[in-house]
Amino acid sequence: MSVLTGHDVGWYIERQRLVIRPITADQMQQNGIDLRLAETVVQIGMPGPAVCFTHGQSHLGHTEEYLELPDDLMAFVQLRSTWARRGLLLPPTVVDAGFKGDLTLEIFCGGPDLAIPVGERFIHLVFLRLTGPAEPYNGKYQFQQGVTLAKPDPA
Repeated sequence: MSVLTGHDVGWYIERQRLVIRPITADQMQQNGIDLRLAETVVQIGMPGPAVCFTHGQSHLGHTEEYLELPDDLMAFVQLRSTWARRGLLLPPTVVDAGFKGDLTLEIFCGGPDLAIPVGERFIHLVFLRLTGPAEPYNGKYQFQQGVTLAKPDPA
């Protein structure tokens, strides 16, 4: 496996092997791509969207971007350091080869209450090229859109 540069990610996108939409040039980075936080954020255990991240509370958000990964790429989801320095935490998350959909983000606010402008670059994806094609993801979150709550594992 090797980490893709921003140029490599652009190559996959230009050839439509990797789909990320919508996307703007300022989202491309040296070793990956930044994704934006969408407007819908749900405080776990509370109805309705949260206006801000509340100290000591877990929230679910999602990306504005829709993704389709080919069978030879996977990605790690990282919180941008700007938001980590303000007290937000994001658990380690993997995007499997073959995944299609929005990303649901599990966010914990350990710092003071924090409002984030809609459309702000929020996470960073680091792509890795696999040693060969993988069996494409076909799990319970395939094709998810918007905030997707936890689903039980199939029996």
